[in-house]
Amino acid sequence: MSVKWWRRLLAVGAGIALLAVLSGCGGGGDDGAKPYKEPTGAADETLKIAADNFSFDPDQPKASSGVVELQLDGKEGTHTLVFDDNKVPGFQLEVNSGDTDSKKVELAPGKYTFYCDITGHRAQGMEGTITVK
Repeated sequence: MSVKWWRRLLAVGAGIALLAVLSGCGGGGDDGAKPYKEPTGAADETLKIAADNFSFDPDQPKASSGVVELQLDGKEGTHTLVFDDNKVPGFQLEVNSGDTDSKKVELAPGKYTFYCDITGHRAQGMEGTITVK
């Protein structure tokens, strides 16, 4: 075998070893986050929000305090709806074009900023605020 061939083989082996080390460093850990648990019982109201590229409609909805069924309708693209500032830990809705996802959430009076957490979507304006009275 030539020296060139051995160098290539060594480079490939080193690359595979590096990938193995790096893949062992990611994931698998529990950051302490608990899965979202929906409130039991019926919702007091349903709040429908459409997700489009790159906006929510409405982006400033209002709701009454209590248990709200939050429904996300996918109009175009893939989008999520999560809450900012850990207001509702673990809550996430996710849709593709034509899909609907919904969950119940208990909302106290106040303002709840929501956004799409897909990379770049929030920066393009995909956020809003639910005002709860």
